[in-house]
Amino acid sequence: MSEKYSKSMFILFPALAMLLGWGLRGHIGGGPFGAMIPGAMVALSLSLLLELPAATTSIIVVFGVVGVGLGGEMTYGQTLSFLRNPETVMWGTLATTLKGSIWGVLGGAVLALGFIYKRLTKKTIIVALLLMMVGILLGFKLINQPMLIYFSDPANPRSESWGALLLGAVALLLYLKFKISKADFKLVSRFALWSLIGGALGFGIGGLWFVLGSYLPKEIVFQSWWKMMEFTFGFLLGAGLGYAAWLSRNELKTESDNNTKSEVYSFQSSYKEIGIAVLAGLLIFLVVPGILEPFVEAASSSDGIFMTGLRTISMMLVNYAFFGFILIIAAMYFPKAAWQLGITLTFCHTVIDLADDHIVEVFTNAPVLASILVVLIPTFLVAFLTAFYQRKANPIRSIFLLLIWSTVLVSMIKIGFYPQKLNLAGYSFCKIICGVYIVDIVFAVSAILLSLILIRKFKAV
Repeated sequence: MSEKYSKSMFILFPALAMLLGWGLRGHIGGGPFGAMIPGAMVALSLSLLLELPAATTSIIVVFGVVGVGLGGEMTYGQTLSFLRNPETVMWGTLATTLKGSIWGVLGGAVLALGFIYKRLTKKTIIVALLLMMVGILLGFKLINQPMLIYFSDPANPRSESWGALLLGAVALLLYLKFKISKADFKLVSRFALWSLIGGALGFGIGGLWFVLGSYLPKEIVFQSWWKMMEFTFGFLLGAGLGYAAWLSRNELKTESDNNTKSEVYSFQSSYKEIGIAVLAGLLIFLVVPGILEPFVEAASSSDGIFMTGLRTISMMLVNYAFFGFILIIAAMYFPKAAWQLGITLTFCHTVIDLADDHIVEVFTNAPVLASILVVLIPTFLVAFLTAFYQRKANPIRSIFLLLIWSTVLVSMIKIGFYPQKLNLAGYSFCKIICGVYIVDIVFAVSAILLSLILIRKFKAV
């Protein structure tokens, strides 16, 4: 096989993609739904490097947004505060390294399932994900809920889930070990291992920016240590996944060669695909949280075996693992809707976050109408553009560019809601560039670099 893309390309391209995606996560969408952005971007970058067909790539993107999104259930705000105190810096570094490794191992394993999903039965994938959720529940009950090992502030406790995700990853990998072929498990374990290493280094080293910041004077212009942590985390996790893809390139190239038949998408079917995404989005973003989250909160102090069991089940149903399960099921049974599920719903949450954080409080006279317009119009625009590009000969590059610039545009719109970024009177040029706008500049530069790579290196895809 000819080496069209070098090892460094395999490592640096996904690293840059995930640096941008991870930086945007938290800026235009927090939690697990925000983590769908780097999940989609790294899946697209790896698929381009491996020259996988568009239809295969669309499913991989769904597995990517689910796998990377799972780690977003972990809380780490209080954990990072340990890094600012010399007496607790080692404990904080241990915690960030552990949480980063768990984020990586579970994300890498689920993403790898996307590469081999055609070689597995739907039943195998469904059972694997269900067992993962059982492991998550056990980990929460056995480790996190009793605070067996606790990495947040005991004086102001927050619910942790690192143990839940750890046991979820163990359950998933153990099942796959005995269920799938040796070659397939080797590929899954390779992605899990290298994303574990990338995640551990990314979060462990990235957290040290807070240590550096604590020793520097407050007068220093640059203060975006949190974002530096996120950029480092995303870059190294993406590099780990890219290296795993490079090691697996021969096996996955064979998969590409065996699936060269292109899918035919009619424009008439685009409404059905968007409709499936709309139903999935309503279920994930509105119906399940709206019905079950209030119940979980209200029942949190209830006693009795029945209420405890019902609360436990409901708590699992509002976890991102269940939402990810819905997305993967929908993608497997309605594969032509996979682009909508992976791209449009990833974008949709960014405008939901925009509406929740800013639109409601600004448009006090008609907050509901304003929120609907802010969410629905951009989301349907992205949906129709995705459907349009999906029907072109080689859509992956165009859809990747669409995701990059639609999310970066949302981040730019947010600038208008921060008065401190608009009132620059008395600021020096260095303060404006290195202080006020440094994060936005990193977003723009990363997006431009990714776009140039996509246009120059992937002309035929």
